[in-house]
Amino acid sequence: MTDIAAARNEIDAIDTAILDLLRKRNSAIIKIAAEKYRDGTPVKNQERESAHLLELLKIAEEKGVSPSLVTRIYQEIFADSRTRQLSYIHSLDAADGNAAKKIRVSYLGLKGSYSYLATHKFFRAAESRLLEKSCSSFQEIISDVENAAADCGVLPIENTSSGCINEVYDLLQNARVHIIGELTYHINHGILMAVPTDLSRIKTVYSHPQPIQQCSRWLLENLPHAEIKNATSTTEAMELVASLKSPEIAAIGSGEEAPLYGLTQLCGGIANQKVNITRFIVIMRESIMVPPAITAKTSLTFTTENRPGSLIKVLEVFSSRNINIVKLESRPRIENREGLIWAETFYADVIASTESALMQEALHKLKEVTGEVKILGCYPATAIPDEA
Repeated sequence: MTDIAAARNEIDAIDTAILDLLRKRNSAIIKIAAEKYRDGTPVKNQERESAHLLELLKIAEEKGVSPSLVTRIYQEIFADSRTRQLSYIHSLDAADGNAAKKIRVSYLGLKGSYSYLATHKFFRAAESRLLEKSCSSFQEIISDVENAAADCGVLPIENTSSGCINEVYDLLQNARVHIIGELTYHINHGILMAVPTDLSRIKTVYSHPQPIQQCSRWLLENLPHAEIKNATSTTEAMELVASLKSPEIAAIGSGEEAPLYGLTQLCGGIANQKVNITRFIVIMRESIMVPPAITAKTSLTFTTENRPGSLIKVLEVFSSRNINIVKLESRPRIENREGLIWAETFYADVIASTESALMQEALHKLKEVTGEVKILGCYPATAIPDEA
């Protein structure tokens, strides 16, 4: 046996042992869930998770194991543990005749929309408990959360092809919600038809304005004479095309979900950029606290006056404290007061937790140089997605 073959056999044996240990861990998790059900205590114990992860990180460093790897692994293990506990407790609820708690989620479009797919990706560990509500506008989603008609809302915030979704940014200026999570979703736009045809026959294309913008170059090159019409969502466009059954009318949407509406994909991968990714945010009425061991992202808005050096002062607040700004977007103020007609509202995403002393210091200084700061949310930062 070669050295590499022997090493691989050793790795296989270690991996099997890890799986056996995870099985034993799951058994212990169920015992804890039974105790929590009897005592009526919450499943999630953030203080315990944070303290345990810090202990593991110290041990990992002593043993020469990458702390970042340990953090990623145990974030998944903790999330899986909570899901197992919840599932067990819900089974006990059912046995006792109690209804399991549902999660009410509002998103744009119907079943098969990109927001629908993103919602199921984010809540994949609790799909069986979702009570879904399809909405026809971003404002409706936010209003549902504000008015307690939904526990959570899912909103697209930016796309690698079309950039920021300005309507969502503008709505967040005055929304009474908090961002509690984010996710990215690879978008694969296609030309969808109800009946067999070819590109030369298509005269009208329906879709939401965002996919239309994201596919603008392809449309100009391949369907220069087609009339482009807006729909409230990609699924509304798909429903319409399915009902019309015309070889001259197409929709832009997900080819994977096209069969839900009796459509077929004529062309795929039509976005302006090969890697077409949309970032979504998840909102709730209440904010959350991110454990210290987890990389946090804070989203905030601030307003600057139209004076030389105003923005530089803001950037210095973060750069002098080595806080990384990963997003900075300018939008007009929704409500301009006298003297602030040309003031700009900036949206920033920074890699820092609002619970940290450094970020608290930065926020205090930020209020001095801007006068108006709003925290939109602090939540676990997602990793940069790989190419599809």
